[in-house]
Amino acid sequence: MKVLTKYTLISVLKVGFATALLAALMLVGVDLFSNLDSYIGHSLGFGKAFMLSMLYYPEAFLIALGPSFLFSATYFLSMLNASNEMICILNSGVSSRRVVTPLLILAVMLALFYFGFNETIAIKSSNLKDSRTQFATSDSSLDNTDIALSDMQDGYMVYASRYEDETSTLYNVSYIELSGKSGEKDSIPDSSSNADSNANSGTGLRRIDAYKAVYNEAEGFWTFNDCYVYTTKQTHDGETVDVSYLGMLDVERMKLEPQLFRNLSSEISKMSLDLAHAYLLRMKGLNPDEYARLGTEYYKRIFSCLTPLIMMVIACSMNYRFKKNVLFFSLICSICIAVVYYVIQMMTVMLADQGVIAPWLGILIPFAVILGLSGIMSIIMK
Repeated sequence: MKVLTKYTLISVLKVGFATALLAALMLVGVDLFSNLDSYIGHSLGFGKAFMLSMLYYPEAFLIALGPSFLFSATYFLSMLNASNEMICILNSGVSSRRVVTPLLILAVMLALFYFGFNETIAIKSSNLKDSRTQFATSDSSLDNTDIALSDMQDGYMVYASRYEDETSTLYNVSYIELSGKSGEKDSIPDSSSNADSNANSGTGLRRIDAYKAVYNEAEGFWTFNDCYVYTTKQTHDGETVDVSYLGMLDVERMKLEPQLFRNLSSEISKMSLDLAHAYLLRMKGLNPDEYARLGTEYYKRIFSCLTPLIMMVIACSMNYRFKKNVLFFSLICSICIAVVYYVIQMMTVMLADQGVIAPWLGILIPFAVILGLSGIMSIIMK
């Protein structure tokens, strides 16, 4: 029994890891050629461009891991049947379940390996690639456009047409107070006129339109430049609106950190887990629409380690009793089921991104469907 288990594990591991390493190298080549125009445009030598692409190798290896072990397990089991080794195993009193059990245990171990490798190596390597690429090409992937955030706790909303991460600056900013709360007074330069001091009264709602707003890191608030301040006031004749111009205005009430304005469509998958979870909770209150997309990316990072497990389950549930071309038909069937899995995942992720279903459901539904399908197939094909 130990000999059979050893033979099974060594055969599958050898083919699986070899396939994953070669497939990852192909993905690195795709990454290199997809960024070749940018590298050439910034006069990067081939050696530096190749090294930047190789930093993508750990992530590419994880992408290739699941399909590679699907191929490896399918190849091993189909060859057992094609060479009549399975007949010898069954005639010796060993059930087919005994052959499959080590593969399922290996699948669980691969899932744990995937998660640990991703958190300790792949994410760090990907972050290093992004930072070095940004330094070499002077392009920041964290700049963002068309941003809208609302802080209901402090009662204000912020709109900006562009955010520049290098200088922590918002451009074409509109700041709107949703309540008359005035617990903190904004600082106005001494050179401002008496009419401008109405913006500091806190007696009504305000709107500030500014050319730009720069984050004051030492004080923890934003400084607006070239801004028009619209303040509502209650008078005997009703509600009036005062308009004033200020060259500079410190809005101490606006304490949103600059990273909340960044383009983090993929960055949440590269943060530490604690930071990603805290950021996700903050975005849930500030921007519910953005939360759906970021939540999907977060749960995809958590549960993507189950991909090798699902691929191995697919391989173990296949019927390898074809009379001819066992390897060919086995691979075709397993690939078809894998395609179904990825199509379902694509559809559920789209629904989760749009907030139709919960983010965690968008990731777990494909796993549940394929597990159910594999269980049905294993029962039917007995």
